[in-house]
Amino acid sequence: MATAWNDLAAIKETFGLLAAPRRLAMAAELLEWTAANFRTPFGDPAVSDIVTRSATAVRDAIGRGASTATGSGLTGELYDVSEETEERGAEEILLSYYLCFDDLDPEIRPDRLVSMFDQCYQADVRRYSEVAIAIGENPEVTSREQQILDYQRALIARYTCS
Repeated sequence: MATAWNDLAAIKETFGLLAAPRRLAMAAELLEWTAANFRTPFGDPAVSDIVTRSATAVRDAIGRGASTATGSGLTGELYDVSEETEERGAEEILLSYYLCFDDLDPEIRPDRLVSMFDQCYQADVRRYSEVAIAIGENPEVTSREQQILDYQRALIARYTCS
């Protein structure tokens, strides 16, 4: 367990060395990849709509070199839809998008970026796993979960090693 905490501290420290706009770009790629790689698209039209609009707002912010996206009412909608939807895995994606907006903070702090990585992993686990697996009763990593972890490691390496 101490090793995991040390690894987490090292990741937060590494994320802290990135410029805030670069952290936003990493978060955007992570969120877009996670949603695009669900085996099934979002079935709840409200979720699909808010994810599309949030992704557009975040991409626009990245294009401007900003550290966060401007809320323009989206954050309230993200929160409301996350509370109302019953679609498994949607809440994690919606709340991670929420962290990309300036209503909460003028930049994505390293600890929040770490949280986004965890939430994106958990979104897929919750969406496609039995409840017992999602709460940690199965210690084996499935091939799907390994694919997610491999993608996340590659994304971190790409953003931190260049």
